[in-house]
Amino acid sequence: MKRFETIVVGCGGMGSSISYHLSRRGARTLVLERFKLNHENGSSHGRTKIIRTAYFEDPRYVRLAKRAFQLWAALEKETGRRLLEVTGGLMIGKPDSPIVVGSLRSAREYSLPHSLLDTKELAERFPAFAASDSERALYEPNAGILFPDRCIEAHKEMAEEEGTKFHFGERVTRWEAGRSLVTIHTEKETYAAEKVIFAAGPWNRSLLPDLRLPLECERQVIFWFRPSTRGELFNPRRMPIFGWEVGRGRIFYGIPNTGHGVKAARHHGGRVSPPDEVDRRVTAEDEAPVRTFLKSRLPLLDRTPISSMTCTYTNTPDGHFVIDRHPRHRNIWLVSPCSGHGFKFSSVIGEIVSELALRGFTRQDISLFSLARLGIT
Repeated sequence: MKRFETIVVGCGGMGSSISYHLSRRGARTLVLERFKLNHENGSSHGRTKIIRTAYFEDPRYVRLAKRAFQLWAALEKETGRRLLEVTGGLMIGKPDSPIVVGSLRSAREYSLPHSLLDTKELAERFPAFAASDSERALYEPNAGILFPDRCIEAHKEMAEEEGTKFHFGERVTRWEAGRSLVTIHTEKETYAAEKVIFAAGPWNRSLLPDLRLPLECERQVIFWFRPSTRGELFNPRRMPIFGWEVGRGRIFYGIPNTGHGVKAARHHGGRVSPPDEVDRRVTAEDEAPVRTFLKSRLPLLDRTPISSMTCTYTNTPDGHFVIDRHPRHRNIWLVSPCSGHGFKFSSVIGEIVSELALRGFTRQDISLFSLARLGIT
């Protein structure tokens, strides 16, 4: 039986970052991924991702977002790859909407650079956007875009250089925890490790059945559009990333054209199913709400999409992450149900989890992400 200091299950945004940070600390690590690198069955694909700091979900994410920015910049420098592009970001909605109120709260609490724009100011600065008179926008100049495939590849390749082993197309079937080692069984082999980290997104639920994790796998559909005219308004120099709350709990988001068209999608609102039963077909029913949104808010994009794909969110009941030890096995860690807003944090979560696994503590406050808050003790 092959033995490692650490085994990581899953090699998406979280698993690849964890493997990188473990390798930097000298841990002999094996990464097991049931699919290929940069597969399209989970949450980490989609060509581009949003990164932002004025966090409307909860101001406790701000410190993590700032550290994530630092780590992405350091990885860019280390690898010579372009992983991040700053475009600025807009959070748009009515003045009392959670997206505006929450973003403003985080920006003020942490003295983040920002400005509040009314409808006229928004149209003057960013003419692609057509807000109603009752809407306002918080502009964050330091927000931007991550390129997830490159980010995952960079983490993986740097970890490989330090000796980390990656096995793709190898599905974990079961595990047993002994007194000092955890045994991992796959369809091909059996391994032992002193520590195991489960970072398998929606598959964490079936991999850890004893915990009865209250996770839901939510289907999402992403679209790319080409503007009818004035394409220059939609490049990263003229168009910020955005989140737009058009009704209580109804948020759409978008990312400027980086070569594949303008990305637009609804944030949440998809069908829930087991991860292996997600319908990967894209229908007119999926397209309709996005087209309706674009028609009124970004009318130059109200056209038939040029491409689309599905992805999934792994949702917790409160929308916050899970980063915690197994309550009965101190050498097993659970990471990565990120409720549709986690990729930007994968750089810092990798650092956090490597500290926890190898040192038993982290410098970051992760109390928000405990299993106990979900009633799992």
